[in-house]
Amino acid sequence: MGDGRAGRGGELTLHELACLAGGPWRVAETALVRMLLTARVEIDRHGMVRVVRPRPRDEVEAVLLAALGPSGTGWLGASRAAFGPSAPARELEAGLRRRGLLVGGDSPSAGGRSLRLPTAVAVPLLIAVAFAAARFAVAALGAEPGAAVVLGGLAALLAAVALTRRTPPSDPYARPADHVVPLLTALRAGEPPPPGWRLPEDGPTPTGRTTWAALAAIGVEALHRPRLTAAFHGRPATSASRRVR
Repeated sequence: MGDGRAGRGGELTLHELACLAGGPWRVAETALVRMLLTARVEIDRHGMVRVVRPRPRDEVEAVLLAALGPSGTGWLGASRAAFGPSAPARELEAGLRRRGLLVGGDSPSAGGRSLRLPTAVAVPLLIAVAFAAARFAVAALGAEPGAAVVLGGLAALLAAVALTRRTPPSDPYARPADHVVPLLTALRAGEPPPPGWRLPEDGPTPTGRTTWAALAAIGVEALHRPRLTAAFHGRPATSASRRVR
């Protein structure tokens, strides 16, 4: 697998490209459309799927087909919903994160402050600061013991602030890394991938109107087939024909 660090591009499978462009939902959409265009399933304009050849090519297709049940017929929304939390989806995202291609998607956090030093070092240090400040208040300022303790506590508090750093809020949404954006932009504009990127599974779709990479980057709309778009996204179809072929 190629190196996906900034400026060096990398090699992407169709599933990886779809995941970067639209997450697990786009992966499922692209896989279902590929099965449709290679005559392995049929999808009507209402989003009902019928399996024609129940032999998955990979784990992604296996999850999508299994969600249709023994009858091999069901709603495509059920297949897409089943893929999101599946093991193949998690592995796909994890692999892209390891390569630095996918970022964000952490547990939501409002940010805050964290210690610059390990707790085992910071706590004794703050105690020592409080003790030293209290002794100084008694010896140099002639403070009463109670006042000295308060001054020692304030000194420790100021030291604690100095020993912390601001933690930025986490990003709850997964997104492609910055150096991946030019690739997606090029594919959505119908241009070739920028130098350094390799898409071995790319090529014209059976319709001849777009490529597999554009399908993954844009979605089903790349095919310019209103009935198929309606099946996936519920938009009004422009023909009375029920079956999308």
